[in-house]
Amino acid sequence: MDYALCEPITAGAYTYWHIRPLTAQGKKLGGGADTLALCGRKMSWDLKTDVRDVELTNPYMNVCPECTQIYQEKETK
Repeated sequence: MDYALCEPITAGAYTYWHIRPLTAQGKKLGGGADTLALCGRKMSWDLKTDVRDVELTNPYMNVCPECTQIYQEKETK
């Protein structure tokens, strides 16, 4: 399954990036995210940055800890 880094409508400089599973529609860079983040939050748009290119546990990346844990559990199965 493919995943995207994404943001909620309330995104700001200090809010978490989240991780959501992609549908056949792919990334929604301009809005209209069509799945929830792994943590269950509603998302609005995806980021161009690929989730595989980010050190998820690096605190400076500011990725949702719950999404990170779920993603890592899914990827190690």
